Amino acid sequence: MKTRTVAILAVLLLCASPAFAGELEVGGTYRLGITVTDLKAVGNKDKARYTAEKNSKFFVISKLDKGGYVVRFDRIYPSKANRYADKNYVSYGDAYILASKINGMIPVDAISKSSITGLSSGPLVVPFKYRLDTDSLSGDATIGFYAGITFEPGCLTESWCFRITPLLSAGLSQVSVTDTSGTGTENKTSATWAAGFLITDWSNMNIGLIYGQDRIGDKTWEHEGEGWLSFMIGWQL
Repeated sequence: MKTRTVAILAVLLLCASPAFAGELEVGGTYRLGITVTDLKAVGNKDKARYTAEKNSKFFVISKLDKGGYVVRFDRIYPSKANRYADKNYVSYGDAYILASKINGMIPVDAISKSSITGLSSGPLVVPFKYRLDTDSLSGDATIGFYAGITFEPGCLTESWCFRITPLLSAGLSQVSVTDTSGTGTENKTSATWAAGFLITDWSNMNIGLIYGQDRIGDKTWEHEGEGWLSFMIGWQL
């Protein structure tokens, strides 16, 4: 059995994803991009302030007429930082008022990222492949479209969260094949399918692994129906 080498291939993955919309949507679920220390509990008259750690996940219950939002936290991460040791932390089940501007300066929509789960899709560009049948790198580019389901397992720590998307993809490739004379090459279009997974962290960096096959309908082509791998790295736009 011949020894296979490991190849790391750079792939640009462009995912359709909503950017900050100017304000939070009622009924939407978000994660905090920074630690917020000036939350007020709904109905609390003692003027106490509460802290929600970075990456804490919250649901927007309603929007206040005078600005700000009533929110409920569904995932909470107690801070390990000493500077927050004397703070009151938000708790599950209670409602809090989240100001439109954090510390009176930062718009809340600028530090709140949509917590997206469920069906997802987008374009998939694979510029290079590692072909398993010949242990070689190939520049036969593929342009296709992927569909998958995004899961959000949570955060490993209060400073790092991630999402996982198993996906399927179909597209077209330009591949190089030996011409009829047997002395040169020519380009042909192949149908390509692929499957894999994508991991997205909360800085919108994507990494993942894809396995795929190319078919031109000619059994004499050496890569017909043979597998390839591609390691993905890119950013969500």
